[in-house]
Amino acid sequence: MESKNFAMSILDNYVKKISSSWWDIFITGLLFFIFGLIFIIWPEEAVMFIAYIVGIVAILVGVSIMYNSFKVKNIEKNYKKMKEDLLGKFFD
Repeated sequence: MESKNFAMSILDNYVKKISSSWWDIFITGLLFFIFGLIFIIWPEEAVMFIAYIVGIVAILVGVSIMYNSFKVKNIEKNYKKMKEDLLGKFFD
């Protein structure tokens, strides 16, 4: 009997969680509906807007990757220094 109640409680929690997120699903659907209308009403402007957004995102991601590459470049040097410091403290 306990396993049946346990299974039902899992199912109850799942249904409660899914049904409480109806608002998120509705807003997502509404935004896609509006997005579709914009593409139908102003197709050239919408494509230009998307092109600008993609360009801006590409620039930001590129800068972020270049910044992280310098951090990765220094990992081995920093690790060797830290290893020498630890070995010097514990094994001298």
